[in-house]
Amino acid sequence: MTTFAQVIGSAAALFCLYRFLIRTIGVERLGIWSLVLAATSVVTLANQGFSTSIVKFVAKYVAREQTESVSVLIQTAVISIALALGLLSIGLYPGAKWLLTIVLPPSRLAEAIALLPYAFVSLWINLVGSILQAGLAGYELIAHRNYVVLGGSTLYLLLSFVLVPHHGLLGLAYSQTIQAGACFLASWILLRRCVPGLPFVPQRWDSALFREMAGYGLHFQLITISQSVREPVTKALLARFGGLELTGYYDMALRWVVTFREFIVQANQVLVPTISSLQERDPLSIPLVYRESYRVVFFLAIPTFALLTVASPLVSLIWMGREEPVFVHFVALLAAGWVVNILSNPAYVVDLGTGALRWVSIGCGITAALNAVLGLLAGKYISGTAVVAAYVISLILGYAVVIAAYHIENRVPLTELLPKESFGILFSSLAGAAIFLPLATTWSGHSWFSLHVAFGFCAAAVAIIVVPMWLHPMRKRLMNWALSRLPA
Repeated sequence: MTTFAQVIGSAAALFCLYRFLIRTIGVERLGIWSLVLAATSVVTLANQGFSTSIVKFVAKYVAREQTESVSVLIQTAVISIALALGLLSIGLYPGAKWLLTIVLPPSRLAEAIALLPYAFVSLWINLVGSILQAGLAGYELIAHRNYVVLGGSTLYLLLSFVLVPHHGLLGLAYSQTIQAGACFLASWILLRRCVPGLPFVPQRWDSALFREMAGYGLHFQLITISQSVREPVTKALLARFGGLELTGYYDMALRWVVTFREFIVQANQVLVPTISSLQERDPLSIPLVYRESYRVVFFLAIPTFALLTVASPLVSLIWMGREEPVFVHFVALLAAGWVVNILSNPAYVVDLGTGALRWVSIGCGITAALNAVLGLLAGKYISGTAVVAAYVISLILGYAVVIAAYHIENRVPLTELLPKESFGILFSSLAGAAIFLPLATTWSGHSWFSLHVAFGFCAAAVAIIVVPMWLHPMRKRLMNWALSRLPA
């Protein structure tokens, strides 16, 4: 329940933030901020999957009741990541500055370069803080982590309201840096209450535990690299072939789609420590966990992504005061790619819990390579919008490999990718998106088109999609589960 509240709350904060930023600084300057963040995100290469390693190994040592190892494990990870990220940030600063000089017009360059130090610092704090949040997840204290994330989103929104009108984009950078520091401190305080012997300042570094985490992270390194370079490459190609405004619309569409992805993925991600514990106690039950997890994800993902696609004209009207076709098209494209990513998440989670990351690495590597090659060709010979289409194709093909490989290696029939009881949900979701998105896009040019009409289209799509969801047996199971988590 707290995961649901955290995602909904973060989505609401994001919604309000983008509406505020568009009216305060404009879409083009929002594109500058997006490019700066993309240029600094390469720093995540130094993570090497330590956050995921922490979830797995904390759960492992908690299951073995080795609390001292948990304390040393967390300290080792924090010290290692803090040093590696700090050195890498210093080394990459000139490269990030050079990249901005290539993709940005001279009139915008000074503003972007002024943002770079804050972007690096906030990213450093966030990545080190992710180790602490992973430690909470490893203890299966998901609620504590969700409170920190939701509080951070709210703080970021409030600080932006105060600082952006006076300082512009620098105010946004100040807000993100302060928010990162607050989340770090909150996570550390909560973790110290859970882990006996964890000092206020990390002091112990254990080479054996570091090698254990690093060994697990070798396959995860390719995953980290692909995820780190995917967005900078896409945004750089968009800025080069489509301009800053197109980059801003893409960033808005991506955040809209990924926010709903997080709702499903974060709820499913809590299974990583569970699977890690099962591997120690009852490995034969893991395939059953995968099947049930996939059915839940399918039940939630297909209608959710159909609805967020249909709602994109309404979101555009609220955010920008008009129905922006580019934003709507980007949402539809990104939804098609990210829904495949979500359907691969149950296999991904099982592989994380068991440490079998070879095919996840291969799938993510395919995604990164195709994104760069197809994006460059699409931007050069077609248009900037085609860069986003190439990005989506790379997502679909790469994560389809992850799904197929899991089913083949574990002898799970491929027919289970489309659960029989979910035929109605798939049909109604596709029908709702196919009928009402074209109607909303076509009629938005009429002078009488308004929020009321856009809301009417969304309500009609909801009616079509929700009926088979209500009749689905999974609905009753999830409602019973949710009610069991409420106070008596």
